[in-house]
Amino acid sequence: MKEIFILRHAKSSWSNMNLSDFDRPLAKRGINDAKKLSFFIENNCFKVDQVICSKAKRAKETFDFVASGFKFSIEKAIYIDDLYFGGVEDVFTKIKDLDDSLESVLVVGHNPTLHLMVENLTDTYIKKFSTCNLAVLSYKDSWNNLTSGKCKLKSLYKPKEIKIWKKSK
Repeated sequence: MKEIFILRHAKSSWSNMNLSDFDRPLAKRGINDAKKLSFFIENNCFKVDQVICSKAKRAKETFDFVASGFKFSIEKAIYIDDLYFGGVEDVFTKIKDLDDSLESVLVVGHNPTLHLMVENLTDTYIKKFSTCNLAVLSYKDSWNNLTSGKCKLKSLYKPKEIKIWKKSK
């Protein structure tokens, strides 16, 4: 069983209006949400074999925070423009091109593309795919056969709903 993790970038900052949309960094809330999600990912032993990430600053920063939770080296990620400028079909193409020996992939990018992608792959209505939301999909076929409706939505994690507790010493 293959898994597709779809992560929308965390909340970005609008404090510097001179920056282009592409260059906007994470806001403090975005940083906190990404750290919280990373801790959750690590505690649930989620692992990925490949990462495909948008080149936009806020997406890269989000991945930088969650990479440790997935135990994935930042340098091994594939950074592409299609996750910022492209649509659902562009992302499908990148996933279809994955080596079939890979069992899991993390896609980090933006709405509306990622929201539409989750709905398209799972035939499931998602009311809202907010910043730093992580969808986990299962898939039973070869990557090159990926098409609409072929995945199952296993979980949708939202930082505001994740309860974090620390073990007492």
